[in-house]
Amino acid sequence: MQAIKWYLALCVLFAACEKQVEIDVPYDGDKLVVNSFIQPDSVVYLRVTRSQPPGSSSFPEVPGASIELKAGNEVLPLQWNIISGKGYFVSTKPARPGVEYNISVSAPGLDTITAKDTLPRKPLLAEPFAQGGGNRIKFVMKDLPGVDFYRFRLFKGTKNTSGEVVPAERRLFRFDPSYNNSFTDMLTENYLESTLIPDDRFDGREITIVMQTKDVNVRNEILLLEVTGLTRSSWMYLKTMELQLDNEGNLLVDPSKVYTNVVKGYGIFGGMNAARLTVEVK
Repeated sequence: MQAIKWYLALCVLFAACEKQVEIDVPYDGDKLVVNSFIQPDSVVYLRVTRSQPPGSSSFPEVPGASIELKAGNEVLPLQWNIISGKGYFVSTKPARPGVEYNISVSAPGLDTITAKDTLPRKPLLAEPFAQGGGNRIKFVMKDLPGVDFYRFRLFKGTKNTSGEVVPAERRLFRFDPSYNNSFTDMLTENYLESTLIPDDRFDGREITIVMQTKDVNVRNEILLLEVTGLTRSSWMYLKTMELQLDNEGNLLVDPSKVYTNVVKGYGIFGGMNAARLTVEVK
């Protein structure tokens, strides 16, 4: 009888929680927002906007912002380009590993913002295997000594006009911990579009990784595995963004704040370095 009373009490509690609740989120005033992921051998794309109070659906661009982008001691010239209807400041030279990137952005009436990051190491991948009729993909990854952060994604691949395998559509997956105890804490019933993991459980080791795919592998199909090396700043931004999206609308948890490495502003200025491995289904 006592258990029934507790159950009824919980039902009343959660029913009461269904009403709309207005949450007062403090706003520190308008600030500059910069968003850019730096990748080796690619020009740098910088998206600069102005923050707005909570509830706003758009963030105005700041095309007249004054920007200095430096690779080490070299200042990289920038051009204003419209790409898919959005404005970007684009460098005229590609990014290169081995240097620190610094950015300074100013605009009338707003605080000048600064940020810095480097390019991480490229993941080392080998020995892909997938069998038609199954739902697992196996590969080997060699982790170098030192702190590394990774993002895993899987795509159905297609060949472009030059014969290069490129991503066509996302494939859902999850890690199979039964093949490697480095992933025992990642046991889940959900299939994901991407997974973010640090290397603290396999630092400096070569490991075999097995992914379980939601869809059955089709013989002669081409899959494309992407593992992206991330800096700590890029990792923290993506991880906290993921947490915020997971908790969106959940009143039982505190609002999640997205990480930023932008001083006196918002956004992310972070490095990443992707490795891709073609997986031909046998």
